[in-house]
Amino acid sequence: MLRTCDPPRTAPASPAELVAECLAGSQRAWAALVEQYSPLVWTVARSHRLDPADCEEVYQLTWLRVYQSLARLHSPHRFPAWITTCARRESLGQYRRSDRYVPVGDASVLDRPAAEHGPEGALLSRERRSEVLLALSELPARDRALLSLLSADPAPGYDEVSRRLGIARGSVGPLRARALRRLADRLRARGGAGVTEV
Repeated sequence: MLRTCDPPRTAPASPAELVAECLAGSQRAWAALVEQYSPLVWTVARSHRLDPADCEEVYQLTWLRVYQSLARLHSPHRFPAWITTCARRESLGQYRRSDRYVPVGDASVLDRPAAEHGPEGALLSRERRSEVLLALSELPARDRALLSLLSADPAPGYDEVSRRLGIARGSVGPLRARALRRLADRLRARGGAGVTEV
């Protein structure tokens, strides 16, 4: 698929030009694409607070997905947004995969109850949950429906949320941010402890 010799490039190419050249088999275009967008992939992986080994895994998987799917990219001029989405999905997948590992070690260390898991912690947790549910019930119906869907386990993707609520996919993120802000405002107004900026 990739040619070994390419003519020298005179000016930086646009993402669409680089994608077209990659699809034509240009090794130089692929190298330019990787060089130009690697910092973006690393930034996305690090923004998910993954450890360095997981960031490396996300980096490799993202470029593998790009290589495998480049021919199916409908809008090559949107390559930066597309690779950002790929890296974000790989980061979330890596986060979920790394969460499945159970540490192995001295049972006396692992079996110690955490301080907040005692009776006081359980009571505080129930009270916090009640405060949040009460504040959630005061939100507009659309906010309640959106936040309820997005907090499900497992959470549906934005496409599914868009379909279920009848809103544009691109609106899900901004609507979510506004709904969370309104929820935090309600909790602050009620004197909810531990409410941070959303």
